Amino acid sequence: MTTPPLLVGAAVCFWGWETGLSLPALFVATLLEGSRVLRWRLELSPSDWNRVSDVCALLLAGSGLYLFATSGALRTVGGPRAFTLLLQRLPLIVALLVACQAYSTAGRVPASAFFWALRRRAARGEATPGALDLGYPYVVLCVLSASAANVRTPTFYAGLCALAAWALWRERSRRFHPLAWAGLLTAAVALGWAGQALLHGAQEKLEQVVFEYIFSLVRRADTDPFRSTTAIGRLGELKFSDRILLRVDPGPGVRPPFLLREASYNVYNSTVWFATGAAFAPVQAEADGATWRFGAAPGPARSVGVAAYLPRGRGMLALPNGAFEVGSLAAVGVSRNALGAVRVDEGLGLVSYRARFGGASVLDGPPGAVEDTVRAPESAVVSRLAAELDLAAKPPSERLAVVARFFATNFRYRTFQRGRPAGAAPLEDFLLRARAGHCEYFATATVLLLRAAGVPARYATGYAVQEWSALERTYVVRARHAHSWALAWVDGAWRDLDTTPPVWVDEEAGTPLLESLTDLWALAEYLVARWRYGEPDGGPARWLGWLLVPLGLLLGWRLYRRRRVGPGPAAAAAPPRAPQPGEDSEFYLIERELTRAGLGRRPAEAASAWLRRLREAGAPVAAAEALPGILALHYRYRFDPVGLGAGERAALRSRVEAWLDTHAATAGES
Repeated sequence: MTTPPLLVGAAVCFWGWETGLSLPALFVATLLEGSRVLRWRLELSPSDWNRVSDVCALLLAGSGLYLFATSGALRTVGGPRAFTLLLQRLPLIVALLVACQAYSTAGRVPASAFFWALRRRAARGEATPGALDLGYPYVVLCVLSASAANVRTPTFYAGLCALAAWALWRERSRRFHPLAWAGLLTAAVALGWAGQALLHGAQEKLEQVVFEYIFSLVRRADTDPFRSTTAIGRLGELKFSDRILLRVDPGPGVRPPFLLREASYNVYNSTVWFATGAAFAPVQAEADGATWRFGAAPGPARSVGVAAYLPRGRGMLALPNGAFEVGSLAAVGVSRNALGAVRVDEGLGLVSYRARFGGASVLDGPPGAVEDTVRAPESAVVSRLAAELDLAAKPPSERLAVVARFFATNFRYRTFQRGRPAGAAPLEDFLLRARAGHCEYFATATVLLLRAAGVPARYATGYAVQEWSALERTYVVRARHAHSWALAWVDGAWRDLDTTPPVWVDEEAGTPLLESLTDLWALAEYLVARWRYGEPDGGPARWLGWLLVPLGLLLGWRLYRRRRVGPGPAAAAAPPRAPQPGEDSEFYLIERELTRAGLGRRPAEAASAWLRRLREAGAPVAAAEALPGILALHYRYRFDPVGLGAGERAALRSRVEAWLDTHAATAGES
């Protein structure tokens, strides 16, 4: 055998150790390495090699049938389990063929022993490929079979590196000192360990991304404004995604971190929060069709800009506490409820809006009877804690400070939940024994404790804005930034109270390298979405056009270099072009009328940017307030794969006709 001494035996023993077949492995290793001591050899003919190979093939087929029959192959896990067991036993099945090579006079196995076609060629006296040395392939097979045992300990990697070093030692270059060779090998081992850890992380990330993509195809919206199922009581590790959901531009005077709320709830029952009395009512748009006001400004206003994806053009808006107006929102319908939730009923797949806020919230209604109620089984434990903290003797604003200090000094953040004593409710175990959990534990316990102290409270869900993206030059909000906190009614206004320890941000951080790669893809998706839904041409979206320049030049050069021919006498007429979706949109009638009036679009100018330019320039456009709503319907009819329903299609036609009538009347007066 041409392998280094004892390498094959060590590989077999390593396989036996990992798979639990130590005794058979020791016998095979002794048999194979014994050929180096014993000097007698067998002179095997081609027919002998064929018989040995056939015996190994029959052993393989019989073992496979037996394992599939006894491992429950007809069940879901039976087939893969049988295949894994067969892979683990391959070194034992082919050991006879390797042993014959070790004790043969040739020291190699003819290639014709493995293929019937080569056997027929040899029988006809034709030339066949040479013989094969199974030494190193058998070592590799032992390592692969050992890996099938899936024993996740450092022992496997250490054994693999030891076998590799053993095989490479004899082949090393003699120009280098053995210590230098050992140092390089150590570096390669360290890099290999880091590489496999990185690949494992990449696999988990890929599985997560694929699952989220498939899940996004069947879900209707990210947030249910009427029900929020928490992970309270769920054992094991919570998994968080690095997928970017929002992009946030804080205005002057707004400094992260801050919270953006999507919904709030007022009834808790068995780890689930419900929103009662939360029916949605439509909000009337302002004259420009893109501003939605919920009430008068209660005080000095600040603003934040948000860009968010809305599945199928519907979803909840993430807003700061105290929001009273949303501007620059291209939507057909917007509604709100008494618990401060704002929903887009008909809009685009990507929306950008600017939320103005300040002072007491005009979105949230005053507390009702349910905001003061704590239901069993949590009522006893939270009432006892409220009495121990002497909350009833303190003013409402001080009660919030005491509760926040209680959680900050006695609790810690943890995403992994261990088992709890039998019979103990999850929230009771969190408050009295474990005192560790994620944000849903803290928010729920805070709401119930405040209610027990006489302070009306609600449960809020949304996102924490805190991460600055150097790539996009803006703040990004990922799925793992989803957060829960409490709303407390103090001095006639709802106030945010977040008692989750701030370390939750660091503990849920992702892998920087993998995160940077996925962020590049997320940025590309965002730019394409902005271009698709007609965002302004300024900013990063303008780069997309430049990407087409080199492709256009290459295509033009290829066409120029092609051989030129004249049209033949029997040249067939080109088939008519198939109509594109949305080409019959009535919005183009508006565009034609404005062009005749000298207010046409510029080359490559988006329709939304065109209307914005006319509005900012004070152009004399009839019924200008109706154009944004018409444009939103046109965009959906032109670009949305779902298109418009029959009623929406009729609405687009009637709105355009009304605008044309107004425009004609205005032109006649002038």
